[in-house]
Amino acid sequence: MKSKTLIHAILLILILLNISTISSARVIDRIIAFVNDDIITQRRLDILVNQRAFELQQVYRFSEVEAQEEAEKQRSELLDRLIRQMLLLEAALTLKIQVPETDIEKQIQDFKNKYNIPTDEEFKKLLNRDGLTFESFKEQIQRNLMTEKLVMGRIVPRLHVRDSDVQKFVEENQDQLPTKAERVHLRHIFLAFIPNEEDKKETTEKANTILNEINADKSQFEKIAQRITSDEKAGTLIETTPAELLKFSNISLTTLSKLEQGHISKPVESDDGLHIFMVESRTDNKISFRFMTIDYPISELALKNTREKSVEIIKKLQEGEEFKSLATQFSDDKVTNTKEGDLGIIILKDISPELSEVIQKLDVGMYSDPLETEKGIHIYHVDEKIIPEITAEEKQQIVGILRQQLFEKEWTAYTDTLLENAYIKIKPDAIPSINTNKGIPESN
Repeated sequence: MKSKTLIHAILLILILLNISTISSARVIDRIIAFVNDDIITQRRLDILVNQRAFELQQVYRFSEVEAQEEAEKQRSELLDRLIRQMLLLEAALTLKIQVPETDIEKQIQDFKNKYNIPTDEEFKKLLNRDGLTFESFKEQIQRNLMTEKLVMGRIVPRLHVRDSDVQKFVEENQDQLPTKAERVHLRHIFLAFIPNEEDKKETTEKANTILNEINADKSQFEKIAQRITSDEKAGTLIETTPAELLKFSNISLTTLSKLEQGHISKPVESDDGLHIFMVESRTDNKISFRFMTIDYPISELALKNTREKSVEIIKKLQEGEEFKSLATQFSDDKVTNTKEGDLGIIILKDISPELSEVIQKLDVGMYSDPLETEKGIHIYHVDEKIIPEITAEEKQQIVGILRQQLFEKEWTAYTDTLLENAYIKIKPDAIPSINTNKGIPESN
Protein backbone atom coordinates (compact mmCIF):
# COMPACT_ATOMS: atom_id res chain seq x y z
CA MET A 1 0.00 0.00 0.00
CA LYS A 2 1.15 3.55 -0.70
CA SER A 3 2.54 5.48 2.24
CA LYS A 4 -0.30 7.17 4.11
CA THR A 5 1.93 10.22 4.56
CA LEU A 6 2.34 10.52 0.78
CA ILE A 7 -1.40 10.13 0.18
CA HIS A 8 -2.11 12.71 2.85
CA ALA A 9 0.33 15.15 1.17
CA ILE A 10 -1.37 14.63 -2.19
CA LEU A 11 -4.78 15.34 -0.70
CA LEU A 12 -3.47 18.50 0.92
CA ILE A 13 -2.10 19.71 -2.41
CA LEU A 14 -5.40 19.05 -4.18
CA ILE A 15 -7.42 20.92 -1.60
CA LEU A 16 -5.08 23.79 -0.71
CA LEU A 17 -4.12 24.63 -4.28
CA ASN A 18 -7.55 24.67 -5.81
CA ILE A 19 -10.49 25.36 -3.52
CA SER A 20 -11.31 29.02 -3.92
CA THR A 21 -13.89 29.40 -1.17
CA ILE A 22 -12.33 31.35 1.69
CA SER A 23 -13.10 30.34 5.24
CA SER A 24 -11.67 31.74 8.43
CA ALA A 25 -10.15 28.34 9.22
CA ARG A 26 -7.98 28.48 6.12
CA VAL A 27 -6.91 32.13 6.10
CA ILE A 28 -4.13 31.48 8.58
CA ASP A 29 -1.10 32.79 6.71
CA ARG A 30 0.00 35.82 4.75
CA ILE A 31 -1.98 36.91 1.69
CA ILE A 32 0.35 37.62 -1.25
CA ALA A 33 -2.09 38.21 -4.11
CA PHE A 34 -5.70 39.02 -4.97
CA VAL A 35 -7.36 37.46 -8.03
CA ASN A 36 -10.77 39.13 -8.51
CA ASP A 37 -12.65 38.07 -5.35
CA ASP A 38 -10.20 35.29 -4.44
CA ILE A 39 -6.83 35.31 -2.72
CA ILE A 40 -3.51 33.49 -2.90
CA THR A 41 -1.66 32.86 0.34
CA GLN A 42 2.04 32.32 0.92
CA ARG A 43 1.38 28.74 1.98
CA ARG A 44 -0.50 27.99 -1.21
CA LEU A 45 2.43 29.15 -3.36
CA ASP A 46 4.96 27.38 -1.11
CA ILE A 47 3.12 24.12 -1.70
CA LEU A 48 3.38 24.63 -5.45
CA VAL A 49 7.11 25.32 -5.18
CA ASN A 50 7.67 22.21 -3.05
CA GLN A 51 5.57 20.15 -5.44
CA ARG A 52 7.73 21.34 -8.35
CA ALA A 53 10.92 20.48 -6.42
CA PHE A 54 9.55 16.97 -5.80
CA GLU A 55 8.81 16.61 -9.53
CA LEU A 56 12.34 17.74 -10.47
CA GLN A 57 13.78 15.09 -8.14
CA GLN A 58 11.54 12.24 -9.25
CA VAL A 59 11.31 12.89 -12.99
CA TYR A 60 14.45 14.85 -13.90
CA ARG A 61 16.83 13.32 -11.31
CA PHE A 62 17.83 16.60 -9.64
CA SER A 63 19.45 16.30 -6.23
CA GLU A 64 17.30 17.51 -3.32
CA VAL A 65 19.26 20.77 -3.02
CA GLU A 66 19.36 21.39 -6.78
CA ALA A 67 15.63 20.67 -7.10
CA GLN A 68 14.71 23.13 -4.35
CA GLU A 69 16.97 25.85 -5.82
CA GLU A 70 15.52 25.39 -9.31
CA ALA A 71 11.93 25.36 -8.00
CA GLU A 72 12.59 28.62 -6.15
CA LYS A 73 13.82 30.16 -9.41
CA GLN A 74 10.48 29.13 -10.96
CA ARG A 75 8.39 30.67 -8.15
CA SER A 76 7.30 33.58 -10.34
CA GLU A 77 6.25 31.26 -13.20
CA LEU A 78 4.38 29.01 -10.77
CA LEU A 79 2.47 31.97 -9.37
CA ASP A 80 1.59 33.08 -12.89
CA ARG A 81 0.28 29.61 -13.77
CA LEU A 82 -1.73 29.40 -10.54
CA ILE A 83 -3.42 32.73 -11.31
CA ARG A 84 -4.33 31.51 -14.79
CA GLN A 85 -5.74 28.25 -13.39
CA MET A 86 -7.85 30.21 -10.91
CA LEU A 87 -9.24 32.38 -13.73
CA LEU A 88 -10.08 29.26 -15.75
CA LEU A 89 -12.05 27.89 -12.81
CA GLU A 90 -13.82 31.22 -12.37
CA ALA A 91 -14.77 31.22 -16.06
CA ALA A 92 -16.10 27.67 -15.78
CA LEU A 93 -18.23 28.65 -12.74
CA THR A 94 -19.49 31.79 -14.52
CA LEU A 95 -20.51 29.75 -17.55
CA LYS A 96 -22.20 27.26 -15.21
CA ILE A 97 -20.62 24.30 -16.94
CA GLN A 98 -22.39 21.11 -15.92
CA VAL A 99 -20.60 17.91 -14.88
CA PRO A 100 -22.55 14.64 -14.46
CA GLU A 101 -22.54 13.18 -10.95
CA THR A 102 -21.31 9.88 -12.39
CA ASP A 103 -18.16 11.59 -13.69
CA ILE A 104 -17.43 13.00 -10.24
CA GLU A 105 -17.92 9.63 -8.57
CA LYS A 106 -15.68 7.95 -11.14
CA GLN A 107 -12.91 10.48 -10.50
CA ILE A 108 -13.08 9.87 -6.76
CA GLN A 109 -13.03 6.10 -7.24
CA ASP A 110 -10.08 6.35 -9.65
CA PHE A 111 -8.20 8.39 -7.06
CA LYS A 112 -8.86 5.81 -4.37
CA ASN A 113 -7.82 2.97 -6.67
CA LYS A 114 -4.61 4.74 -7.70
CA TYR A 115 -3.48 5.15 -4.12
CA ASN A 116 -4.89 1.85 -2.83
CA ILE A 117 -7.32 3.40 -0.39
CA PRO A 118 -9.55 0.42 0.46
CA THR A 119 -12.68 1.97 1.97
CA ASP A 120 -14.65 5.21 2.17
CA GLU A 121 -14.02 5.30 5.91
CA GLU A 122 -10.25 5.14 5.41
CA PHE A 123 -10.52 7.88 2.81
CA LYS A 124 -12.52 10.16 5.11
CA LYS A 125 -10.01 9.62 7.93
CA LEU A 126 -7.19 10.77 5.66
CA LEU A 127 -9.15 13.87 4.77
CA ASN A 128 -10.21 14.64 8.32
CA ARG A 129 -6.63 14.37 9.60
CA ASP A 130 -6.09 17.99 8.56
CA GLY A 131 -9.62 19.24 9.10
CA LEU A 132 -10.69 18.56 5.49
CA THR A 133 -14.01 16.98 4.57
CA PHE A 134 -15.19 14.55 1.95
CA GLU A 135 -17.64 17.19 0.71
CA SER A 136 -14.85 19.73 0.11
CA PHE A 137 -12.81 17.12 -1.77
CA LYS A 138 -15.83 16.20 -3.89
CA GLU A 139 -16.46 19.87 -4.58
CA GLN A 140 -12.92 20.28 -5.83
CA ILE A 141 -13.20 17.22 -8.10
CA GLN A 142 -16.33 18.80 -9.57
CA ARG A 143 -14.52 22.10 -10.15
CA ASN A 144 -11.53 20.34 -11.72
CA LEU A 145 -13.88 18.59 -14.13
CA MET A 146 -15.65 21.84 -14.93
CA THR A 147 -12.31 23.48 -15.75
CA GLU A 148 -11.29 20.47 -17.82
CA LYS A 149 -14.57 20.65 -19.75
CA LEU A 150 -14.00 24.35 -20.40
CA VAL A 151 -10.51 23.64 -21.75
CA MET A 152 -11.80 20.76 -23.88
CA GLY A 153 -14.41 23.04 -25.42
CA ARG A 154 -12.38 26.22 -25.91
CA ILE A 155 -8.81 25.02 -26.50
CA VAL A 156 -8.65 21.38 -27.65
CA PRO A 157 -10.62 21.98 -30.90
CA ARG A 158 -7.83 24.34 -32.01
CA LEU A 159 -5.10 21.69 -31.79
CA HIS A 160 -4.69 20.78 -35.45
CA VAL A 161 -1.44 19.00 -36.44
CA ARG A 162 -0.87 18.60 -40.19
CA ASP A 163 1.39 16.08 -41.93
CA SER A 164 3.62 18.99 -42.99
CA ASP A 165 4.05 19.88 -39.30
CA VAL A 166 5.17 16.31 -38.54
CA GLN A 167 7.64 16.33 -41.45
CA LYS A 168 9.05 19.67 -40.35
CA PHE A 169 9.53 18.30 -36.81
CA VAL A 170 11.43 15.28 -38.19
CA GLU A 171 13.68 17.50 -40.31
CA GLU A 172 14.42 19.91 -37.46
CA ASN A 173 15.09 17.18 -34.88
CA GLN A 174 17.21 14.72 -36.80
CA ASP A 175 19.94 14.88 -34.14
CA GLN A 176 17.36 13.45 -31.68
CA LEU A 177 16.09 11.01 -34.32
CA PRO A 178 19.33 9.40 -35.59
CA THR A 179 17.52 6.65 -37.50
CA LYS A 180 15.58 9.35 -39.38
CA ALA A 181 18.60 11.39 -40.51
CA GLU A 182 18.70 12.33 -44.18
CA ARG A 183 20.94 10.08 -46.26
CA VAL A 184 22.35 10.59 -49.73
CA HIS A 185 23.91 8.21 -52.24
CA LEU A 186 27.05 10.06 -53.35
CA ARG A 187 29.74 9.76 -55.97
CA HIS A 188 32.81 11.95 -56.34
CA ILE A 189 35.72 12.75 -58.56
CA PHE A 190 38.82 13.54 -56.50
CA LEU A 191 41.71 15.44 -58.03
CA ALA A 192 44.70 15.34 -55.71
CA PHE A 193 47.22 18.14 -55.37
CA ILE A 194 50.22 16.22 -56.69
CA PRO A 195 53.61 17.36 -55.37
CA ASN A 196 56.54 17.71 -57.74
CA GLU A 197 59.98 16.20 -57.14
CA GLU A 198 61.20 19.33 -55.40
CA ASP A 199 58.23 19.20 -52.99
CA LYS A 200 58.98 15.54 -52.21
CA LYS A 201 62.67 16.23 -51.63
CA GLU A 202 61.85 19.04 -49.20
CA THR A 203 59.43 16.79 -47.28
CA THR A 204 61.98 13.95 -47.07
CA GLU A 205 64.58 16.26 -45.54
CA LYS A 206 62.01 17.52 -43.02
CA ALA A 207 60.94 13.96 -42.13
CA ASN A 208 64.53 12.84 -41.52
CA THR A 209 65.12 15.83 -39.21
CA ILE A 210 61.97 14.93 -37.25
CA LEU A 211 62.99 11.27 -37.10
CA ASN A 212 66.35 12.21 -35.54
CA GLU A 213 64.52 14.36 -32.98
CA ILE A 214 62.21 11.45 -32.05
CA ASN A 215 65.08 8.96 -31.77
CA ALA A 216 66.78 11.33 -29.35
CA ASP A 217 63.71 11.25 -27.04
CA LYS A 218 60.88 8.82 -27.88
CA SER A 219 58.68 10.25 -25.11
CA GLN A 220 58.30 13.44 -27.19
CA PHE A 221 56.63 11.66 -30.15
CA GLU A 222 53.13 13.04 -29.52
CA LYS A 223 54.36 16.55 -28.74
CA ILE A 224 56.44 16.64 -31.94
CA ALA A 225 53.57 15.24 -34.02
CA GLN A 226 51.17 17.93 -32.84
CA ARG A 227 53.77 20.60 -33.43
CA ILE A 228 54.03 19.80 -37.13
CA THR A 229 50.29 19.41 -37.81
CA SER A 230 46.98 20.99 -36.80
CA ASP A 231 45.48 17.55 -36.09
CA GLU A 232 44.83 17.31 -32.31
CA LYS A 233 44.95 13.49 -32.50
CA ALA A 234 48.33 13.34 -34.22
CA GLY A 235 50.77 11.16 -32.29
CA THR A 236 48.20 10.00 -29.73
CA LEU A 237 48.37 6.38 -28.58
CA ILE A 238 46.27 3.95 -30.62
CA GLU A 239 45.45 0.54 -29.14
CA THR A 240 44.03 -2.19 -31.35
CA THR A 241 44.05 -5.92 -31.98
CA PRO A 242 45.77 -7.75 -34.85
CA ALA A 243 42.34 -8.50 -36.31
CA GLU A 244 41.24 -4.85 -36.18
CA LEU A 245 44.55 -3.83 -37.74
CA LEU A 246 43.34 -5.36 -40.99
CA LYS A 247 40.90 -2.43 -41.29
CA PHE A 248 43.77 0.09 -41.43
CA SER A 249 45.40 1.30 -44.66
CA ASN A 250 47.80 -1.00 -46.48
CA ILE A 251 50.71 1.29 -45.56
CA SER A 252 49.84 1.11 -41.85
CA LEU A 253 49.27 -2.65 -41.96
CA THR A 254 52.51 -3.39 -43.85
CA THR A 255 54.66 -1.14 -41.66
CA LEU A 256 53.22 -2.16 -38.28
CA SER A 257 53.33 -5.87 -39.05
CA LYS A 258 57.14 -5.66 -39.33
CA LEU A 259 57.86 -3.11 -36.58
CA GLU A 260 59.02 -4.50 -33.23
CA GLN A 261 58.11 -3.14 -29.80
CA GLY A 262 59.93 0.11 -28.99
CA HIS A 263 61.06 0.62 -32.58
CA ILE A 264 60.44 3.57 -34.88
CA SER A 265 59.94 3.22 -38.62
CA LYS A 266 61.78 5.11 -41.31
CA PRO A 267 59.62 7.65 -43.17
CA VAL A 268 57.09 5.73 -45.28
CA GLU A 269 55.91 7.35 -48.51
CA SER A 270 52.25 7.62 -49.57
CA ASP A 271 50.16 9.90 -51.75
CA ASP A 272 49.47 12.10 -48.71
CA GLY A 273 53.03 12.56 -47.51
CA LEU A 274 55.53 10.70 -45.34
CA HIS A 275 54.46 8.68 -42.29
CA ILE A 276 56.46 7.78 -39.19
CA PHE A 277 55.24 4.96 -36.91
CA MET A 278 56.35 3.93 -33.41
CA VAL A 279 55.22 0.72 -31.68
CA GLU A 280 55.06 1.16 -27.90
CA SER A 281 53.95 -2.37 -27.05
CA ARG A 282 52.70 -5.50 -28.76
CA THR A 283 51.43 -8.91 -27.69
CA ASP A 284 49.61 -11.66 -29.51
CA ASN A 285 46.32 -9.94 -28.60
CA LYS A 286 47.07 -6.21 -28.72
CA ILE A 287 49.29 -3.63 -30.34
CA SER A 288 49.78 -0.05 -29.13
CA PHE A 289 51.32 2.47 -31.52
CA ARG A 290 51.64 6.11 -32.51
CA PHE A 291 52.06 7.73 -35.89
CA MET A 292 52.40 11.10 -37.59
CA THR A 293 52.15 12.36 -41.16
CA ILE A 294 54.44 14.98 -42.68
CA ASP A 295 52.36 16.44 -45.51
CA TYR A 296 53.88 17.32 -48.83
CA PRO A 297 53.99 21.07 -49.48
CA ILE A 298 52.03 21.92 -52.59
CA SER A 299 53.58 24.30 -55.06
CA GLU A 300 51.60 26.99 -56.84
CA LEU A 301 52.18 25.12 -60.09
CA ALA A 302 50.61 21.96 -58.65
CA LEU A 303 47.61 23.95 -57.42
CA LYS A 304 47.22 25.62 -60.81
CA ASN A 305 47.37 22.34 -62.72
CA THR A 306 44.77 20.65 -60.49
CA ARG A 307 42.38 23.59 -60.67
CA GLU A 308 42.61 23.67 -64.45
CA LYS A 309 41.93 19.93 -64.56
CA SER A 310 38.77 20.40 -62.44
CA VAL A 311 37.54 23.10 -64.87
CA GLU A 312 38.05 20.70 -67.79
CA ILE A 313 36.00 17.99 -66.03
CA ILE A 314 33.14 20.41 -65.28
CA LYS A 315 33.15 21.36 -68.96
CA LYS A 316 32.88 17.67 -69.96
CA LEU A 317 29.95 17.24 -67.54
CA GLN A 318 28.23 20.29 -69.03
CA GLU A 319 28.67 18.76 -72.47
CA GLY A 320 26.78 15.68 -71.29
CA GLU A 321 29.53 13.20 -70.47
CA GLU A 322 28.59 10.67 -67.77
CA PHE A 323 29.83 11.34 -64.25
CA LYS A 324 30.59 7.64 -63.62
CA SER A 325 32.80 7.44 -66.68
CA LEU A 326 34.72 10.60 -65.79
CA ALA A 327 35.25 9.35 -62.22
CA THR A 328 36.80 6.14 -63.58
CA GLN A 329 39.06 8.08 -65.94
CA PHE A 330 40.19 11.01 -63.81
CA SER A 331 39.62 10.45 -60.07
CA ASP A 332 42.78 10.10 -57.96
CA ASP A 333 40.86 8.26 -55.22
CA LYS A 334 42.23 4.75 -55.69
CA VAL A 335 39.46 3.21 -53.57
CA THR A 336 36.48 4.64 -55.48
CA ASN A 337 37.73 5.23 -59.03
CA THR A 338 37.33 1.50 -59.76
CA LYS A 339 33.70 1.83 -58.60
CA GLU A 340 32.84 4.81 -60.79
CA GLY A 341 33.44 7.19 -57.89
CA ASP A 342 30.82 5.53 -55.65
CA LEU A 343 31.03 6.71 -52.01
CA GLY A 344 27.92 4.75 -50.99
CA ILE A 345 25.16 5.97 -48.67
CA ILE A 346 26.24 8.95 -46.54
CA ILE A 347 24.41 10.29 -43.46
CA LEU A 348 24.45 14.07 -43.85
CA LYS A 349 24.77 14.80 -40.14
CA ASP A 350 27.95 12.70 -40.01
CA ILE A 351 29.88 14.84 -42.50
CA SER A 352 31.30 18.33 -42.10
CA PRO A 353 28.78 21.19 -41.99
CA GLU A 354 30.46 22.78 -45.03
CA LEU A 355 30.10 19.65 -47.18
CA SER A 356 26.59 18.97 -45.86
CA GLU A 357 25.52 22.46 -46.95
CA VAL A 358 26.89 21.83 -50.46
CA ILE A 359 25.16 18.43 -50.78
CA GLN A 360 21.81 19.64 -49.45
CA LYS A 361 21.59 22.22 -52.24
CA LEU A 362 21.96 19.55 -54.93
CA ASP A 363 18.94 17.82 -56.42
CA VAL A 364 19.15 14.17 -57.45
CA GLY A 365 21.25 13.83 -60.62
CA MET A 366 23.10 17.10 -60.07
CA TYR A 367 26.82 17.63 -59.47
CA SER A 368 28.59 20.24 -57.38
CA ASP A 369 31.05 22.93 -58.30
CA PRO A 370 34.69 21.99 -57.57
CA LEU A 371 35.17 21.94 -53.78
CA GLU A 372 38.76 22.60 -52.72
CA THR A 373 40.28 21.00 -49.59
CA GLU A 374 43.80 20.67 -48.19
CA LYS A 375 44.41 17.46 -50.14
CA GLY A 376 42.80 18.32 -53.46
CA ILE A 377 39.55 19.13 -55.25
CA HIS A 378 36.28 17.18 -55.07
CA ILE A 379 33.35 17.21 -57.44
CA TYR A 380 30.28 15.50 -55.92
CA HIS A 381 27.29 13.90 -57.63
CA VAL A 382 23.99 13.03 -55.89
CA ASP A 383 22.57 9.71 -57.12
CA GLU A 384 19.71 9.57 -54.62
CA LYS A 385 18.32 11.30 -51.53
CA ILE A 386 16.85 9.07 -48.86
CA ILE A 387 14.62 10.41 -46.07
CA PRO A 388 13.39 7.39 -44.07
CA GLU A 389 9.67 7.44 -43.44
CA ILE A 390 8.48 7.40 -39.87
CA THR A 391 6.34 4.55 -38.60
CA ALA A 392 2.70 4.99 -37.59
CA GLU A 393 3.71 4.70 -33.93
CA GLU A 394 6.46 7.32 -34.32
CA LYS A 395 4.05 9.64 -36.11
CA GLN A 396 1.55 9.26 -33.28
CA GLN A 397 4.25 10.15 -30.73
CA ILE A 398 5.31 13.23 -32.72
CA VAL A 399 1.69 14.32 -33.12
CA GLY A 400 1.37 14.03 -29.33
CA ILE A 401 4.43 16.25 -28.81
CA LEU A 402 3.17 18.84 -31.28
CA ARG A 403 -0.33 18.83 -29.79
CA GLN A 404 1.17 19.44 -26.34
CA GLN A 405 3.18 22.37 -27.73
CA LEU A 406 0.05 23.74 -29.40
CA PHE A 407 -1.93 23.23 -26.20
CA GLU A 408 0.54 25.32 -24.19
CA LYS A 409 0.39 28.06 -26.81
CA GLU A 410 -3.43 28.10 -27.01
CA TRP A 411 -3.81 27.73 -23.23
CA THR A 412 -1.58 30.76 -22.71
CA ALA A 413 -3.44 32.78 -25.37
CA TYR A 414 -6.85 31.96 -23.86
CA THR A 415 -5.78 32.70 -20.29
CA ASP A 416 -4.16 35.93 -21.51
CA THR A 417 -7.65 37.13 -22.46
CA LEU A 418 -8.88 36.20 -18.99
CA LEU A 419 -6.00 38.14 -17.41
CA GLU A 420 -6.85 41.25 -19.45
CA ASN A 421 -10.33 41.37 -17.91
CA ALA A 422 -9.37 40.37 -14.36
CA TYR A 423 -8.45 42.32 -11.26
CA ILE A 424 -5.01 41.09 -10.21
CA LYS A 425 -3.05 42.62 -7.37
CA ILE A 426 0.20 41.06 -6.19
CA LYS A 427 2.02 42.33 -3.15
CA PRO A 428 5.53 43.66 -3.94
CA ASP A 429 7.25 41.19 -1.61
CA ALA A 430 5.28 38.14 -2.84
CA ILE A 431 8.25 36.81 -4.79
CA PRO A 432 11.74 38.15 -5.59
CA SER A 433 12.06 40.38 -8.68
CA ILE A 434 8.38 40.10 -9.47
CA ASN A 435 8.44 42.91 -12.04
CA THR A 436 10.74 40.90 -14.32
CA ASN A 437 8.01 38.33 -14.99
CA LYS A 438 6.07 39.05 -18.18
CA GLY A 439 3.13 36.82 -17.41
CA ILE A 440 2.09 38.39 -14.11
CA PRO A 441 0.78 41.96 -14.03
CA GLU A 442 2.70 44.30 -11.77
CA SER A 443 1.19 45.02 -8.37
CA ASN A 444 -0.62 48.26 -7.82
